[in-house]
Amino acid sequence: CDDECSGLLLSDMDRLDRIISEVTLTTPLPPPYKVLYRFENMTEELKHMLSPQKAPERLLQLADSNLGSLVVEMDQLHSRATKVSADGEQVEDDADRIHKRAEDLELFIRDTLLGARGKIQQVAASVTMMIMSYPQR
Repeated sequence: CDDECSGLLLSDMDRLDRIISEVTLTTPLPPPYKVLYRFENMTEELKHMLSPQKAPERLLQLADSNLGSLVVEMDQLHSRATKVSADGEQVEDDADRIHKRAEDLELFIRDTLLGARGKIQQVAASVTMMIMSYPQR
């Protein structure tokens, strides 16, 4: 039986028989711990990568939710910034108005002091003249 089908099978069987006979089974085979440990690690990594929390759909949902929250927070911050800006403008207007009133008050006080000094000088001059005009005894 040396045809293409059974001849090939017989030659493969002879080759396998030689390989098996060459292996010495006098020493015990080492347990396949390294291979099993590697498979276990790969399995854990795959479990972690394929967990529902890591699924792309779940990650997209979380990203969309976070984006929505960020948009809401940005709108709130924008509203606060607008209010603070308006308040700042109002404070600036109030400060300008108070500064103007202070300048006006300073001018009024200076004018009042100058007027008072002028009156004091007039009174002093009048008193001096009155004293001089009294007959001496």
